[in-house]
Amino acid sequence: MTQNGALTLADVRAACAAALAPVAESDPAVLPDLVDAVEPPALMLEWNDPWIAVRSIAGGLGLYDAQLNVLCLAGRVEPGPGVAMLEQLVAYTFARLQADPHPWPLTMSQAPRVFDIGGIPLLGARLGFRVPIQIGGST
Repeated sequence: MTQNGALTLADVRAACAAALAPVAESDPAVLPDLVDAVEPPALMLEWNDPWIAVRSIAGGLGLYDAQLNVLCLAGRVEPGPGVAMLEQLVAYTFARLQADPHPWPLTMSQAPRVFDIGGIPLLGARLGFRVPIQIGGST
């Protein structure tokens, strides 16, 4: 984190993972890195394109937005309560990020679809968020 309280690029995934971290046994696991195997329900963090977007450059201080996705993974694609679980994961993600002191405005959402992770089809949805970051200047 920089002196002015803005996150650095290196801090973004950790800050998001901390905001989403389980506090109850029933909360989903949070995976801050891409993995090749998942045990749903889980939230996996991944960068979005563009990864970094310019907000402004003033007085040599660059202000940017980092764009991060939260991949909500409800379970295997099979008959059952998959969509209901996915809706709960999305609501959990919104509630936890809105309660965080860093702003996480939604920039994108994808409807439920199949994600193949480790050869297993999983029902999931992708939510895109952005967070102001500082690159350069004093840290």
